[in-house]
Amino acid sequence: MKVIKWFDKNFEKYILLFFLIVITSVLFLQVIMRFFFSSPTFWSDRIAQLSLVISTFFSVSYCIRRGSNLKIDLLLNAVSKPFYKVLNLSVKLIMLAFFTLLAVGSWGAFNQYLERGTTDAALGIPLTYIYFLIFLALVLTVVRCIQSLVFEFFPEKNPEITANIVSPAKKTLDSNEKEILNSH
Repeated sequence: MKVIKWFDKNFEKYILLFFLIVITSVLFLQVIMRFFFSSPTFWSDRIAQLSLVISTFFSVSYCIRRGSNLKIDLLLNAVSKPFYKVLNLSVKLIMLAFFTLLAVGSWGAFNQYLERGTTDAALGIPLTYIYFLIFLALVLTVVRCIQSLVFEFFPEKNPEITANIVSPAKKTLDSNEKEILNSH
């Protein structure tokens, strides 16, 4: 169970970290090769480009998991609480439908590249690897959208929320917190 909880909380974070290291390292190598040895590599730009694309798809699921997806707070704060809940639920359902369609479409693209056996011109690797990673990221995004919907109806199931809840009997306030409370 600990492995699943760790995976749930950290998977995208470490994938994004890995691709950030790849992008930084490859571009640093390209700068060194180009300016100091006058011999640029032909493959480094393509690796950085593909890493950026793949990390973009994984970052979407990471943002949905953290609840930091794009929203207009000014509009949400201006509406009543019941309408806010309806609006929030509608946005989550639209996101689920959208990313489900993208996942289905990426599965089709993956199968087309698999049938054709197309390889990347610069790297010489099959493009099926790239499209499979994109498909995997989109499936993970759909899972995170479903998870977000579950957390909407059952907030106690969200480990990040339950970890931050402290019972009033156990909470002790420091002097700054007491001062702030007394001033209001």
